[in-house]
Amino acid sequence: MSRISNYTPDTSVEKTDKLLGSNFGGATKNFSLASISDFLKHTNAAGVAAQFVWKYDAVASSPITGKVVPTFSSGVTFANLTSLLVSKYIFDEPSDSIENILTTLENKDIIIIDTDNQNNYGIFTADVIAAVSGSDNYTITLTNKESANGSFIADRYYSIMAFGGGSGRTVTHHQNSSSTTWTINHNLGKFPSVSLKFSSSDNIYTNVGAFAGVTYTNENTITITLAAAESGYAYLN
Repeated sequence: MSRISNYTPDTSVEKTDKLLGSNFGGATKNFSLASISDFLKHTNAAGVAAQFVWKYDAVASSPITGKVVPTFSSGVTFANLTSLLVSKYIFDEPSDSIENILTTLENKDIIIIDTDNQNNYGIFTADVIAAVSGSDNYTITLTNKESANGSFIADRYYSIMAFGGGSGRTVTHHQNSSSTTWTINHNLGKFPSVSLKFSSSDNIYTNVGAFAGVTYTNENTITITLAAAESGYAYLN
């Protein structure tokens, strides 16, 4: 075989380009850059922190190693996704569990994407992450859908990772009907700051205490009391 330095450099790298190497059994093979890229995306072999990848099993009711089973309110769209049942072992990693770090996503915003088409995605809050007794599986209950597009496709790979973190989450409440009392179940798990925008004005009011009372019922619910009935928006962060 000629020295590598004798080969003409390829200054235009493409996915169809091939590399020469040995497979697991020692046989000489060629590997396309596209196949290497797919391997890295499907296994997170690049080691992106707190990113987990599973393969979508459209048939099974309970995932086996490396699989994910989504639940939808209807259809298979991200917009109708309500929960995920996942193995504590990500795809192509049958022995090293991610159960401890997985539970750190609870009460945080997460993004779920199709690794082969990132325009298929959803951004949700991982409301509750709970172990399924007697199995290697975890249920991730999803709430507060922020954005979604596309559908789940059988045998594709889906990645989950934190999106912004729980402390940075915000909620926009739309008060459709005029009222002196706005009760908001925000599920932020904290006592958020509040800004208001009324339908009768283009202004956003951050000094809410000057004309409204805010009662924190608990870390997930507030009540805003106004002097006069108003409709509009409340921004919580």
